[in-house]
Amino acid sequence: MATVNRREFLGATGALFAGSMWARGTSAAPGDTIQVGFIGVGGRGTTLLRNILGVPGVAVRAICDIDPGNLKQAQDIVAEAGQPRPAGFEDWKALLASQEIDAVVSALPCDLHARCYQDVIAAGKDLYGEKPLCITRADCDAVVAAVKKSDRIVQIGFQRRADPRFIETMEGVHAGELGELVEGRITWSNAWGPLGGWFGIRERSGDWMVEQACHNWDVMNWANRCLPVRAMGMGRSGFFKDIQPERNVYDYYSAVVQYANGVFVNLIHSWVVPNKFNDEYTRLIGTRGGIDFNSGTFSYRPGENKPDRIGHSVQGEINNTRLALAAFADSVRTRATPVATVEHARDAVLACLLVRHAVYTRSVVEMDDVRA
Repeated sequence: MATVNRREFLGATGALFAGSMWARGTSAAPGDTIQVGFIGVGGRGTTLLRNILGVPGVAVRAICDIDPGNLKQAQDIVAEAGQPRPAGFEDWKALLASQEIDAVVSALPCDLHARCYQDVIAAGKDLYGEKPLCITRADCDAVVAAVKKSDRIVQIGFQRRADPRFIETMEGVHAGELGELVEGRITWSNAWGPLGGWFGIRERSGDWMVEQACHNWDVMNWANRCLPVRAMGMGRSGFFKDIQPERNVYDYYSAVVQYANGVFVNLIHSWVVPNKFNDEYTRLIGTRGGIDFNSGTFSYRPGENKPDRIGHSVQGEINNTRLALAAFADSVRTRATPVATVEHARDAVLACLLVRHAVYTRSVVEMDDVRA
């Protein structure tokens, strides 16, 4: 993947705010507006909706959700933001039939991603689709193939790839700042759950190894510039049955993953931790030092005689969800490759499926087995 420095990235996302009713497959004329439809406006969909309303040059023209309450709330949010009240749909195919819609933002349960994303591409719309890409290898391959056959812009919701804090520190990693890469560490310690509904059903969410951890594996793939080759793991299901009797996800598991470049990544993922242990991080360590990607902190071994430092130039808080949506709008206008491609997303899912298979079988699993 070509790297983009912070100045270039922020310059591009600043330039996008001219708007779009672009000719299909060509750059947009300045002053046009991108007409967007939303499919799925539950929790994450509503967050995306509020954020895209802060991106100039984007108009939300249609909303689709099977829940009447979600649909009305989303229409109200758009109207309260000063845009015309968008049309409402229960069936995403009806929304996709609209000639007014240029692009779609989709935030559906994970088991619906493959079908919806392929329908959006077939309808000739550009797509911002939430992660994970899909929850099976075959569905990931099908979506990637559909994108390759089309001229559509498809960006998947790995907002960290649009975040200068990650972009700039990743440049340092790739430039050798850490020395020879040795070890990664990933922790998801969630004290704020558990999430129920479809999240608790592995057939719908892909389990936490896929639904949540895909963010971290995307970062690790990006940092190592290769994919894992094997994993081993263990875990437990059966928690929170008093809240959700049908729950079958692994609310605690641990795994060790080996990358093709020899890096070993240790992962702990839990929904049963107390408040004091609530934490999430992705870290990478080499022979010279390490990086905590979430904070952007480089820390060095004693022999380097270097103080810890922040590896990016961002000052203050940053909203990487809005940056990701702004980057998508920029790609829609310019037809440039999106910051988070379907190939990135497929590779993250492959890492997730490798870990999941290792945890479920309590055995060493090879990536070749997952690919097969």
